[in-house]
Amino acid sequence: MIETADFNTLILSAFTGKTTWLRASQQYTLDEFIDVFQRTRAAMQRTVDGLTDGQVAFHMNGVSTWSLSETVTHLVYSQGFYNNALLDITDAQIPHVVEAARGFGEGGRLNVPADKLIVMLRQATIQINETISQTRVVYKPAHTTHNLFFGEVTYATWVLLLTAHEVDHVRQSIVMRRYARIIVPG
Repeated sequence: MIETADFNTLILSAFTGKTTWLRASQQYTLDEFIDVFQRTRAAMQRTVDGLTDGQVAFHMNGVSTWSLSETVTHLVYSQGFYNNALLDITDAQIPHVVEAARGFGEGGRLNVPADKLIVMLRQATIQINETISQTRVVYKPAHTTHNLFFGEVTYATWVLLLTAHEVDHVRQSIVMRRYARIIVPG
């Protein structure tokens, strides 16, 4: 199991260019990255659970942090990009996600009701876990492709990138949950 502090150090070094995403993805096993992703997604689900529609819609004026509504809808939408990347680097014979993010920050939507966000996140979790389950048995560890933003990537690199993206937004979401519960009546 990768400790949170170790994972944060790893992704920070890749985000800041101190190492490549490929090298970062070689520091731990694929199973460890998948475990971190699943724990992180569970944390996101707990972050949204129990909130009102007003609380998930809450955002602070003048602060660039998104509302929980925007964050969850962005994660669900952008997950299609990672889903397709996992399919593209393997021989898996499952369909691609038709609507997938092509750039940064896509898919965030304001004022989606809390119960709908919970359902969306639950369905997205089932979908990505199924994709990981089906692709991890057919990937070739040494197979690489080139990505314009991330350089040389392997299957494990894509799982790391998916997880790093999730971690980044979970951190923001935990902060927004705290503020929303204080400022917006439950």
